[in-house]
Amino acid sequence: MKDDPLSKQLRAARRRLGLTQSVLAERSGVGRVTIARLEGGSSQDLRAGTLARLCGALGLEMAALPAGSQLQLERLLARETDRTRRTERRLSHAALAARLLAAPRSDAEGLVAQARSVVDRWEREDLCSRHYVSRWRKLLAGPVERVAQALLGSTDWTDALFQNTPWSFALGAPKP
Repeated sequence: MKDDPLSKQLRAARRRLGLTQSVLAERSGVGRVTIARLEGGSSQDLRAGTLARLCGALGLEMAALPAGSQLQLERLLARETDRTRRTERRLSHAALAARLLAAPRSDAEGLVAQARSVVDRWEREDLCSRHYVSRWRKLLAGPVERVAQALLGSTDWTDALFQNTPWSFALGAPKP
């Protein structure tokens, strides 16, 4: 039962610290075979003292949570992670809008033309849905100032559009 949450957490914490099972055994006073067994998913007959020593050596806290709490916490973390990514994408597009407005006009127009050519490629090679293509065409229409203002706007589609953006060449490497 290798997917047991306890075994996953113990293994991940040990690896995060760069410890071998043998080193963890020395630090915690728990046998290496016991650690291997726990990381392998066999937590039957686990004693609280053993777990407490492992947690202490790994910098983890022991907690008794109501059933289902872990799943709720994982969902909350996933939602917050997603919200953070959306905010980062909006901020990077806002910084791009400022860059377009601050750049010499010919440079800004060149960037907009490059973004338009990306959308053209999406359509030509059928890489994105027609909804994305038509919405990006609308956002990229008009002079640089209008494009910059559109990058600052907020619609029902903003987050989806910024997730799949023709500006990736100008935004830098995406964060995982």
